Amino acid sequence: MDVLRNIEKKLLTILSDKDKIDISKINSLKEDIRLYNEDINKKIQLLNDKKNKYIEQYHNKRLINIERYEKYVTAKENLMEELKRNKSKLALNNYLNEQFKYPHVVPDIYTYENISLNEERPIRDPFMPPAKPPAKPKVNKVKSEKECPEGKEINPVTKRCVKICDKDKIRDPITGKCEKIKAEKECPEGKEINPLTKRCVKICDKDKIRNPLTGKCEKIKK
Repeated sequence: MDVLRNIEKKLLTILSDKDKIDISKINSLKEDIRLYNEDINKKIQLLNDKKNKYIEQYHNKRLINIERYEKYVTAKENLMEELKRNKSKLALNNYLNEQFKYPHVVPDIYTYENISLNEERPIRDPFMPPAKPPAKPKVNKVKSEKECPEGKEINPVTKRCVKICDKDKIRDPITGKCEKIKAEKECPEGKEINPLTKRCVKICDKDKIRNPLTGKCEKIKK
């Protein structure tokens, strides 16, 4: 458009000077017109080259694919009719073995405007969504175990170094707090711990046994 505007301005300037003909201005105008026509011819040639390449590498191959597929469908229908008539293993194998594969893999390009003449790979069709790059595999970073100074240990909840629990205490892995170690309860002679109530109760008779679910003494079944 800028070239056309320059041509228009130069032409108006020449026409406005009717009494004086400036040969240099006329020659300059001719040169601009020549360059403009040359540029237009190059663009037309480029489009023709793209069109020819599209027909050769995309359109014609796509037509071959369609033709081969139509032949495959016809052959498949004939084999199905044969299978219906004979109902034999041979007819079934022939039908199943008839497979189809496109002779040409044609990219989804449907206009020659998106064809690149300098690259074998075509320019992406603007109407097709861009392909997503493959996701990078996640690499799990192995964190080195934190080291605490002497007299301290890692709190499993806060992951910080804290004072080691006293000898009669142990750190709860859920709360992260030091809790007293519960000593196993001892019962006096003739008694035992009821597994249900956790209290000391009289030992069951020799012919009985304590049920761990009910906590009661039950007779031993012979």
